[in-house]
Amino acid sequence: MSYFRNFKKLKEKAKEVTIADLYPWELKTTGNLLRGFCPFHQDTKTPNFYVYPETNTWYCFAGCGGGDSIDFYKKLKTTSFNKAVRRLANDF
Repeated sequence: MSYFRNFKKLKEKAKEVTIADLYPWELKTTGNLLRGFCPFHQDTKTPNFYVYPETNTWYCFAGCGGGDSIDFYKKLKTTSFNKAVRRLANDF
């Protein structure tokens, strides 16, 4: 049981890492959103990647999907959920 409690604490800590801190390029402020080019595909004409700072979530309107900081890190580093949680919780 303690493993699951500890993992839950790690997960909560990992979700506190902002997507803007993990994003590899510059994001521009658009109202209360952050916008930039999606790091998961080669589109350089239209910035389709949006970060919602209030909820610390992201979404790519070009079809890459969206999620929270764990999902973003997992996709950016092509790693597993468990490794992403542990890395975010311990390194940021």
